[in-house]
Amino acid sequence: MLQEADSTALTTLLWLICVYWNLIWFTQHLSSLGQAEQAEQGVGETPEQKPAMRASPPIASRSVAASMREILRRDGTATVEAFVEKALATYESVVSAFDAGDRNALSRLLSPDVYDAFSEAIAVRDEQGDAVETLFSRIEPEIVQARIEGERMEVAVRFTSESFKLPRSPAGLLFHNVSTPLQDTDIWVFARSLSVRDDGWRVVATQAED
Repeated sequence: MLQEADSTALTTLLWLICVYWNLIWFTQHLSSLGQAEQAEQGVGETPEQKPAMRASPPIASRSVAASMREILRRDGTATVEAFVEKALATYESVVSAFDAGDRNALSRLLSPDVYDAFSEAIAVRDEQGDAVETLFSRIEPEIVQARIEGERMEVAVRFTSESFKLPRSPAGLLFHNVSTPLQDTDIWVFARSLSVRDDGWRVVATQAED
C-alpha cells in the first residue's frame, strides 16, 4: 500500500510540474506575439484596422514621369499616386493570397507564367507542411521603369518592405516566437494590353533585389 501511495504521489507531482511548465511557455508565447503585433499595428488594433505604413508619392526620374503621363492618359487613371495605390493593393493581395494558398485569387492578379511559379511554390510549401502569414509594418513603392510598346504598357515598381512572418500550425494557431522584422526589396512588373477588351493590369514578372 505504501508503494502504491508513493507511486501515486510521484505521478501527481510529475503532472503538476508538466502543467506548470506548459503555463510558463504559454505565457511567454502570448507575450512575444503581443510585442510583435504592437510593433506591426499598435496596441489594441487588428491587421484589418490598421494597414501597413505607406510612403508618400513615389520617386521617379523625369524620363519615367514622362512615360507615366502617357500611360495614365491611356489607362484612364487620374494620378501617379492613384496608380501606385492600385499597385500596392495588388502587391498586398498577392502576398496574402500566396500565404493562404488561394490560387483563384492569384490567377486574377498574375500572368500565366507568374501564376505557374507561385502555384508550384505553394505546392512545395504544402508538401513540407509549412504555413505562414505575412504582416507588413512598412511598404515603400518606387516606380523604376515605365514604357509603352504599341498597345502594351508596362510599369516596374520597386517595393521596399518590412514585415513579420508568422508561422502557423495546420490547425491555424500561431506558434514559434516572432523574430525581428524581415527587410525585402522586390521589383514587380505590371502590364496591360489595350488591344484586349477589359484587360486590366497584371503582374507579369517579379524579382528579388539584393
